[in-house]
Amino acid sequence: MASDIVFVIALMGVVSAVWGALAIPRLRRRLPKIYLIARSWWFMLAALFGCYAIAKIADRHAELLTSRYPYQWLLIGFFVLIGLRGGYEIKRIWCLPSRARLIHKLQSRGLQPSVTPTSSADHPASATTPQYTHPTGLDGLLSMAFVALIVSLIALQHLTWQREQYGVLLFVLFASQFNDIAQYLCGRLLGHRLFSRGLAPRISPNKSIEGAIFGSMCAALLASLLGVWLTGFEWWLCLLAAYGLAVSGIAGDLLESAFKRQHGIKDTGTMLAGHGGVLDRIDSLLIGVPIFTVLYWLLG
Repeated sequence: MASDIVFVIALMGVVSAVWGALAIPRLRRRLPKIYLIARSWWFMLAALFGCYAIAKIADRHAELLTSRYPYQWLLIGFFVLIGLRGGYEIKRIWCLPSRARLIHKLQSRGLQPSVTPTSSADHPASATTPQYTHPTGLDGLLSMAFVALIVSLIALQHLTWQREQYGVLLFVLFASQFNDIAQYLCGRLLGHRLFSRGLAPRISPNKSIEGAIFGSMCAALLASLLGVWLTGFEWWLCLLAAYGLAVSGIAGDLLESAFKRQHGIKDTGTMLAGHGGVLDRIDSLLIGVPIFTVLYWLLG
């Protein structure tokens, strides 16, 4: 069995076991947010891996199929749906009545402070004529980064399938996601032990320098091992790529955090329980994936 399919099955097994353990009533009462995060991860991975596995099997057995392209488009369609949802979340924040409704929804779930730093809540949700904020340079930068990400994911999928290096796509996606988890854990264990100042206190007060440094290092090491297994690249190349994705993931996360803080919201949505909106989940991909895709295209 191919290494990427083994990885898919193993990761789904681990997430299923964690979700099942957290579903025990006693643990669920003690760790309700972790339970929701694990549940959302399961559904996200099931959707991604389902599309990936069908497209991969169709590609490897193309001679048995009338056409493999409808199956290839299944994974591309998944990325397009992410793009449409993320674009909707950005547009909803720009529209004052929609943003007011989102803030009210977040507040009702305890995800948003009752007092926000902007006056968006002053615009009632019942407003008949939608009013839009004037996009700033930060809004434009985030929007361009998001569009570049979706285009890069589609291009990277095409390139990896064309070169039959299927595991590269999984490596890129999970190198960034490992960084999110490692930063959180290292920040909780080591945060503010070496540096009294946070990483970016005005943008994201909870992020520590220790979490960024040690989290990115741990994530790069773990992701490089995954990369050697999935891609067949040299270990040093996997380590370099993994560390670059980790550092760029921090930059993408801060970019999205600045966007949210500018508009006075904590999450871009409530679609993914424990995570927020789609934009909240993929912010670590915003910068690293487009850069990796261009380099992979030029140097591959």
